[in-house]
Amino acid sequence: MGQRVCIIGGSGFVGRSIVDQAITAGHQVTVGCRHPERARDLMVKGASLAAVDVTDGQGIEAAVANQDTVIYLVGLLFEKGRQNFVAAHRDGVVRVLEACKQAGVKQYLHMSALGAGEVVESSYAATKGEAETLVRHSELNWTIFRPSIVYGANDDFFNQFKAMSAMLPVMPVISGSSQFQPVWVEDVARAFVCSIGNRHVTGQRYDLGGPKVYSFQAMLELLMAELGRERLFIPLPGIAAKMMAIFGSLLPTPPITLDQLKLLTHDNTVEGEAFPAQFGSAAALEQVLPSYITNSQAEGLQLRMNASRQHYRKGGV
Repeated sequence: MGQRVCIIGGSGFVGRSIVDQAITAGHQVTVGCRHPERARDLMVKGASLAAVDVTDGQGIEAAVANQDTVIYLVGLLFEKGRQNFVAAHRDGVVRVLEACKQAGVKQYLHMSALGAGEVVESSYAATKGEAETLVRHSELNWTIFRPSIVYGANDDFFNQFKAMSAMLPVMPVISGSSQFQPVWVEDVARAFVCSIGNRHVTGQRYDLGGPKVYSFQAMLELLMAELGRERLFIPLPGIAAKMMAIFGSLLPTPPITLDQLKLLTHDNTVEGEAFPAQFGSAAALEQVLPSYITNSQAEGLQLRMNASRQHYRKGGV
């Protein structure tokens, strides 16, 4: 039976995949976001829109009222003005948890990040960890998901380095030996959608990773191979990387920040089972990356549709 689902931050990269899959699975979806006018395409897919700003609490109570499940996806890659890590990752969670409690919401699903709270020098990781603590200590029926690097069409990872490689004859590499376990956005979305209305996931925290671990440089090499570009990889010394982050932070969309630089020096891999079997199996990066990184959108869309249809037809939710 379909649930009434409110997705806070549902107009973002991961949110759009969750919206698509949730509607496919038969749920009634409301997307809460700061700029509903920029997400009108989601209405065509069958979602409702609600103006929500977690940094000041605007619209939260109205958005979660009469909902069965609330999903919190708000996350920042970099800070800008009042849109900072504390406001988005911690204080926003406080407001949404309280609103859910007051509204009698049956289920709360939370997007965290692999390594949350473990990299103490990173404000991003620290505030993500604080949010997890708030969720675990709430009185709600909660579930936490902690993905590694999430990739897919329109991602901020491989697409950013694709753009960089188009302008540079060499590729600067920061902490090239650091280990990561990238996971496809459609697999992350499926884990969320499979959990909607599922009492067996209550009180659980799930790490989400792909089937294979890569070094940072190995991921860049794979990207260049898919693009057919030959680039010289140059290890960037710590001081040079720091200067790059400082100057880059002055740009409207920084290529890298000091906080991200701290995260890059730490491995970001799953201990034990890479992807929970109850949510299906995670796709391999080598299978998915070619479907979108060379702008083959039709192929990428077909891959997404096939993956979703096969899972939900098998009764995956």
